[in-house]
Amino acid sequence: MNEMTATKKLAKFVYELEFDHLSSEVQEHLHFCLLDAIGCGIYGSTKHWSQKVIKTFEDIVPKSDNQGAKIFGHSTNYTPDHAALINGTLIHCFEFDDLHKTAVIHPGAEIIPVLLALTDYLEMNGRNVTGKEFLTALAAGYEVGCHVGMLTGAEQLNRGFHPSATSGIFGAAAAGAKLLNLSEEEILHSIGIAGSQASGLMSAQYEAMVKRMNPGKAAQNGLLSVMLAKNGFTGITNVIEASYGGFAQTFADVHIKDTDFDNLGVDFETLNVGFKPYPCCGSNHTTIDCTLEMVKENGAAFKVEDIKEILIETTTATKHHVGWEYKASGAIAAQMNLQYATAVTLLDGECTVKQYEDRKIESENVNALIQKINIEPNLEFDKSGRSGRHHIRITTTFSDGTTKVKEKVHAKGSMVEPLTYQEVKSKFLNLVGNVYSEATSHALLDQLLTLETSSDVIKVFQIFHGELTKSG
Repeated sequence: MNEMTATKKLAKFVYELEFDHLSSEVQEHLHFCLLDAIGCGIYGSTKHWSQKVIKTFEDIVPKSDNQGAKIFGHSTNYTPDHAALINGTLIHCFEFDDLHKTAVIHPGAEIIPVLLALTDYLEMNGRNVTGKEFLTALAAGYEVGCHVGMLTGAEQLNRGFHPSATSGIFGAAAAGAKLLNLSEEEILHSIGIAGSQASGLMSAQYEAMVKRMNPGKAAQNGLLSVMLAKNGFTGITNVIEASYGGFAQTFADVHIKDTDFDNLGVDFETLNVGFKPYPCCGSNHTTIDCTLEMVKENGAAFKVEDIKEILIETTTATKHHVGWEYKASGAIAAQMNLQYATAVTLLDGECTVKQYEDRKIESENVNALIQKINIEPNLEFDKSGRSGRHHIRITTTFSDGTTKVKEKVHAKGSMVEPLTYQEVKSKFLNLVGNVYSEATSHALLDQLLTLETSSDVIKVFQIFHGELTKSG
């Protein structure tokens, strides 16, 4: 490769990355990224919209008892690209998966499904994947996806694209190419093919199930890109920086500078990937933190009649993303809406998966309190840029005339206020405990957190391949 353009920097980084290049801190965080995503995927396999996706592929692809790629909680075999799409959808299907706030990307949902599917593919072709190989490929994918998102994600979001899918496809391709040991030239073409397939629209957030599938489609297309490049198919070799039709210019109106991506392999953005404490859009989380503080100070959850009105000031990006006028239309709309998150948390004193069940979404009390909540953009908050995208101020006026003001810039679970690893473990066990026995859940946790010692990761992943229930 000659001139080191942005796209070529990505390919070179992926090609040269080795497990020993990863600090112990990065290695540990990767284990928890994997743990969190698999917990979300196993839980996601139980949701009715996930079952619709699974049934679709069972309808169009003949079932086979032969070898194939597996999905969470099912023993049916699928083609690797179909398994990647399904697993990506399952991981993202309840808005509980990991998040790089500045990049606006949920990397686990795009990247991990590719690696799971290719691990099955490689086993079918006589190669076992070691834990270190898997984690190195995972690092390659997370770094590429997050770095692309760092440059373009916020701008994509403002233009109506779903950055997790559109940026995440680059991470999906990078991870897959690394696991298959492709050449630097083949990695470049994998990235170039992937960029031409980037897709995903944020209007899906209002009530469409396809919001869940956008990351799955990115995983599928990322895997396809890798397999095409492996067989000599070519992609756009300047896909990131091309001035006409390039990804950054077309999706975000961003001009790529010569110095962009120079910090690859130096500053690992993987460490800035956070884990969600609440099962809803990350743009809601600073407000949820504040409302939970109010509940704690009050000594109990509030009643509708306690509150006269609430004003939430947000950044313009957050107003567009989650500050739209809410109407009850299912779990997806509720999870993506700030009015709903605020109301249900104040009334229940918590924000868990229970708060997004149909019974709660249709609650008269929740919808009555929503009518008292107004959301307005504060242009001063916008001055903080991408890192301050979740800055909010909530002013609550109570029925007795008193007022309380809370303000927060970074949410619990973010890179600034991360969940402890013990909290991530508890989250995993709570999610997986809906499907598997306590013994199985703990065994899977232990093996995932020591994955680097495995000589054949398929033996670990087989735990969640079978159609087990809580008795299994």
